[in-house]
Amino acid sequence: MTWSIKLGRILGIDIKVHLTFLLILGWGASIYGGEAGPLYGLLVTVALFVLVLLHELGHSVAAQWFGIKVKDIILLPIGGVARLERMPEKPWQELIVAVAGPAVNVLLFLLLLPVAVAVAILQHTMLPGTLSVESITQPGALGLIMFLLSANVMLVLFNMLPVFPLDGGRVFRATLGFFMDYERATFIAVLIGRMVAVALGLLGLVTYDFFLVLMALFVYTVGGQEGQSVALRGILRKIPVERILARDRVALTPNATVEEVASQIRQSGQPNFAILDPNSHQLLGVTTSDDVAAAMANGQWYRRVAEIMRHTHQIPKIAFHATLDEAQEKLGQASSRVGAVYEGWQFRGLIDLADISRAFRLLASPKAREIVG
Repeated sequence: MTWSIKLGRILGIDIKVHLTFLLILGWGASIYGGEAGPLYGLLVTVALFVLVLLHELGHSVAAQWFGIKVKDIILLPIGGVARLERMPEKPWQELIVAVAGPAVNVLLFLLLLPVAVAVAILQHTMLPGTLSVESITQPGALGLIMFLLSANVMLVLFNMLPVFPLDGGRVFRATLGFFMDYERATFIAVLIGRMVAVALGLLGLVTYDFFLVLMALFVYTVGGQEGQSVALRGILRKIPVERILARDRVALTPNATVEEVASQIRQSGQPNFAILDPNSHQLLGVTTSDDVAAAMANGQWYRRVAEIMRHTHQIPKIAFHATLDEAQEKLGQASSRVGAVYEGWQFRGLIDLADISRAFRLLASPKAREIVG
């Protein structure tokens, strides 16, 4: 996500903060400061987002347990987002990943509660069992702990609303997934989530609660985007790689020069070239238009393509009979735009993200049904 600054890594996950997060820090410093001043308000705001970060780490650890890569966690003014490489499509797995975040907040509440009681006793401000709501707004150690207790409760209650893509909405989709296919469950969860989002947005406008309006926009937009993504993946899952694999692409020998490849690119528009052993016809590597452009920029027109190619160990292998969603996932895992397609040990060609993007565009057209059928 653009406009984000990396703060560090936890459990192999990049922790980032969006630049707009600075706005919430200023707002929190003024709102929560009270008599103690803006520094205390800033401390309270940072502590709140530590809870949000731990919540997202709960989701992330659960996802990693199922072998799902976590791209990063980004802190935003409206909360946090753990960006997973993919969502688990088995209902019981999604259920665990969705519940893991709120479960962290429940655990934190249970850990902080005896601390709050102990601090209250030490300060002689109240007896155990009489911790009041008013103590949340009082600056100091007890006030901060009480605020964090209430924040954990609110995070659980808010996130468990059955509104997709909030945690409760994902639990709702996972529950539906036990009784129907993933795409249908997502459609229903997104539809209900969007209906609730519209209602929340209207309520926010009437009550001048612009934070509520912002949350409604987030739910409506992000939920819709994921719904579309799931629907498209559902169709891509039905299309094998072999169906869109180009049969007329040119392959090169390792002795071809950068100039010759550039000429091939101009003539055919082909973006990627397989470099084959002239004797065994086995794949040695791949060179892309970006590789060629970089070599040309450095004046290396007569350099052999074997010297600039990406070797086979750098190229993800994709099965000939794999589906397009599997190919897309493999390319994403390898952070590569091109993959080598094999049928057994036989190299069959290259597939890249542009090929899959064309399939996406075609699937959005009226002729999509003809391909899937």
